[in-house]
Amino acid sequence: MRCLWAASWRSLRRKTLHSSTSSSSPSSSSLSSNLKLLGPNLPDVWMVPGPSSSAFRSQSSAANGQTANVINGKSIARAIRAEIANEICRMKETIVKSPGLAIVLVGGRRDSRTFIRVKLKACEEVGITTYVEEFPEECTEDEVLRVVSRLNNNPSVNGIIVQLPLPQHVDEERIVNFVSPEKDVDGFHPLNMGNLAMKGREPLFIPCAPKGCIELLLRSGVEIMGKRAVVVGRSKIVGLPTSLLLQLAKTGSCCSGYGDQSSSGRNTESSAPMALSN
Repeated sequence: MRCLWAASWRSLRRKTLHSSTSSSSPSSSSLSSNLKLLGPNLPDVWMVPGPSSSAFRSQSSAANGQTANVINGKSIARAIRAEIANEICRMKETIVKSPGLAIVLVGGRRDSRTFIRVKLKACEEVGITTYVEEFPEECTEDEVLRVVSRLNNNPSVNGIIVQLPLPQHVDEERIVNFVSPEKDVDGFHPLNMGNLAMKGREPLFIPCAPKGCIELLLRSGVEIMGKRAVVVGRSKIVGLPTSLLLQLAKTGSCCSGYGDQSSSGRNTESSAPMALSN
């Protein structure tokens, strides 16, 4: 969601920087300052607050007497949604537009519909306009491609999500790769994934689950730099990009293992268990 919001502000950034050369008013400099938050969304430039007492709950281990902090993800999520809602409100006041997210759903999988409901609710809370394109299970690959092409060319759509998995008769890689890299909010396009893996490059979008993991750690005051990290799983959705983000965050060493594979060959990894140590 944060990536989609940032993408919608790129055109506004250009307008603001242009106007700031001819005006030095407090409101102009304030907006320019806030736009710094909308730049590269990599760990070394994420601007996060220090640890908040409301985000932690101490828990002692009876085995060795050590104390660990349990991160309260819900409170951090609420804070992030509030920040995004505020910036979208400012965006509407400035350019009279709101970000638009399109979701492509093929088939009637119950879990996919659950994920979409969660996304739609979150978008509604912060002021993001949503569009849902639904297809029956038996639709053709070309039908999906035509709709993705239309969404790529729709200026009201700033981000596109193709809800995975797709039916087996639809080439998942072809559909995902057809999404414009500039609207690929899942971060799965080869251009975005490749730039994430290459030193000195900046992807337009980062997969949300891995970025969320790092954001939780940073907002909780966890020092990542120099740590040894272990990520369980190598899927392109979670495991692989999590490992790449940790390397960009300059962890001392990072290794990953394979997740379980289902009989259909799909990686069943839905999250990336991660461990950090000194």
